[in-house]
Formats: sequence, C-alpha cells, structure tokens
Amino acid sequence: MDKFYAAVAGGIVMLFLTPAIHPLSKRLEKLSRRIYKIKPVSIHVERDPSIIYAGFPRWVGSSVWLPELPDGAPDDPTDWHSWAQGLGGADAYVTVLKVTITSRELATVVVNPPKVRRDSLPIGMPPKGLIATSPVGGAEMNPRRIQINLAMGTSIWVNPDGEPIEARSLTLASGDVEQFYVYVIAESGRYKWHLELPVLIDGNREVIRIADGEHSFVTYGMEGFSEYLWHDDSWKARDPL
Repeated sequence: MDKFYAAVAGGIVMLFLTPAIHPLSKRLEKLSRRIYKIKPVSIHVERDPSIIYAGFPRWVGSSVWLPELPDGAPDDPTDWHSWAQGLGGADAYVTVLKVTITSRELATVVVNPPKVRRDSLPIGMPPKGLIATSPVGGAEMNPRRIQINLAMGTSIWVNPDGEPIEARSLTLASGDVEQFYVYVIAESGRYKWHLELPVLIDGNREVIRIADGEHSFVTYGMEGFSEYLWHDDSWKARDPL
C-alpha cells in the first residue's frame, strides 16, 4: 500500500509542477539557443531542378542557352541545367529556386520579396549561341511563388494565375516545414544576378543571400536567339515568332 500512496502522491505533485516546469523549460531552451547562436528557423535554397521537381511527372519543360548545338540531350528535362553547365551553358528564360523553411521552435516568419542585385551583360549582335528547349509535355506547373523580372528589377509574390498577392506570413510550430518557389525571368539579354531575401523572424530582421554557391546566377533571355526543340530524339529548329 505504501508504494501505491507514494505513486499517487508523486502523480499529484507532477500535476501541479508540470504547468510551472513546462514554460521554464521552454525559456531555458530559447536561452540556450541564444547562447549558442542557434536560430529558431533554418532556411535552405535549392537550385538543382532534378531535386526541385523530384517526384513530378517528366513533362516539366526546360530551356537553356548553349554555345553550340550538341549531338543529343538528357531524357529528363530536370537534368538539363547540370548538363548545360557542363557544356558551358546557362539557364534560359527562367531560373527556378525552391526555398525550404524549417522551424526548430514556435516562430512567426514573414517572407518579403527579395531585393534583386543584377548586372546586364552584352550578348553581341547577332548574339552568340542558341537556345535549346525541352517542351512542356503536360499541364504546366504554376505554383504560388515569388516572381522576379530581371529586366525591370521587380520582385513580387503572385498566385498561380500570376496575380500579385501579399507577402507570406507563416506561424510555424517546432518541426514545421514550409516551402515555396522563386521564378526569376529574363525575356531578353543576359543577366548575372543574386538575391537578398529579407525575412522577419519573431520580429527580428534577417537577410538571406541567395546565389549559385559562391558565384552569381546567369540567366539568358530568349529574344534574338535561334531556338531548337528536342523532340523524338532529334533537334528541330523552331520558327521565329
């Protein structure tokens, strides 16, 4: 019986102590994160289309700038970015990024449109190189996203229809994950660029630099270039618009 009464007494004590201990443990957890400079959220920016579109049907389109027309092309359009880079090429028309925010504790996160830091680079007249395209093979994916126009330097949140919307405001519990896309578009010319993404975390401002590793991104517009479509394992010149 003594053990029974001791267990009951222990349960009653814990019942009263838990409401006091839990907030204290949360405060100690936050204090330790500040001491060791552990941020409440982590932000990762994915640049590789084969990872961004992992699990999607293989009908995602892709356009790249290449110095010259190669003999063949990868079967999967999501592999075209790394393939083009290996040939001295770069993205054409759009560079797609995927941002993942992971929370380590309860946090409010506001994601504002990024600042665009860009340089316009000469392409020559007529421009050197060409555009190689793997056409969209099904329904085009247009998610809610941040959309950037490199020519104008504009940066806005848009819905799937491309209409402007307010900046994302997120309330994330511990372990929550939020993802969104960034579409960076060049219709003409050639741009070397990086982004500075302003994020407000529990009222504290942080600016995340988004670049291609240690280097800036390079994106070509399609205007003025000859374009070739990869279809039925061969290249076909597209008639100019």
